Amino acid sequence: MAMTLTGIALSIEEMFANIRPATDTLQKLGAVDFSSAAPGIDIKPNATIKVPLSSISAASAFNTSTNHYGTGGTTTYGDLTATHYLQGFDLSGEDLDKGVNAARMKNLFARRAGGGIAMAVMAAVKTGLDAVTSSTAVTLNATMGSRVVADYLNLAGSIAWLDKTTSVLAVNGATLANIKSLLAALNVTTASLTELAQYLGFKDIVLVPGMTASAVIVPAGGFGSIARVPAIVADYAEAGTETDPESGLSVGIVVNNDRNLNRQIVNADLWFGVITQKAPAAAGTSGCIKIT
Repeated sequence: MAMTLTGIALSIEEMFANIRPATDTLQKLGAVDFSSAAPGIDIKPNATIKVPLSSISAASAFNTSTNHYGTGGTTTYGDLTATHYLQGFDLSGEDLDKGVNAARMKNLFARRAGGGIAMAVMAAVKTGLDAVTSSTAVTLNATMGSRVVADYLNLAGSIAWLDKTTSVLAVNGATLANIKSLLAALNVTTASLTELAQYLGFKDIVLVPGMTASAVIVPAGGFGSIARVPAIVADYAEAGTETDPESGLSVGIVVNNDRNLNRQIVNADLWFGVITQKAPAAAGTSGCIKIT
């Protein structure tokens, strides 16, 4: 049910505009699932959810004895624990739909709820990527100042299963600055991270601020996420779900009247979590690879 209160209705588009930088990152990383159209999964506090992650590789050669082609890639189920993000505020002694309060709602709710959810999603992405395993088979000059373009061009070149052209290079701020500096010295300058990535042989580059790892190689299908709106079980003045037409992300919104304190409480409600398929130390099978 879409929200009907004027102040909230005015804030929905701006709320999603504040969330979209985070959902854009999920899309670039190849998130398996974060849209409202994905199969429903009941999420309860402290629940662990099984999420399928599939690596992608070419199908094996035709097998004459079985008369069929082999499959390509591997699907594994990982454990994902979703975190409950609740962002909102109270309005004391105010009516959300009268006069200046509608505009106040648009400003406060859209920025606080949208910005708060975006920050929480990016924090989950950073934590998930930092948890990826480093590989002895994939190295990058650890001294930032001594890296050269060839270090990035040759990154993971010896890993037989990795298709760099379909993989994303997630980087922290220092690594991105280093890449831009090295390429600028070769007169390779562009505002597009995608073009920089393709110059280095990757599908795309994604900036993950604050990530401990210098970079994480994310092969197709190696990163997953889940976002769900919890079921409404209480009696609220108004409750509904709004869906971003661009990303498909749904966010629950609830309004509660606290008559004892003469206030209205407004919250955006979302369960969110991420999961990664990790490559082992020798990077013998497909998965994300952390580069320290």
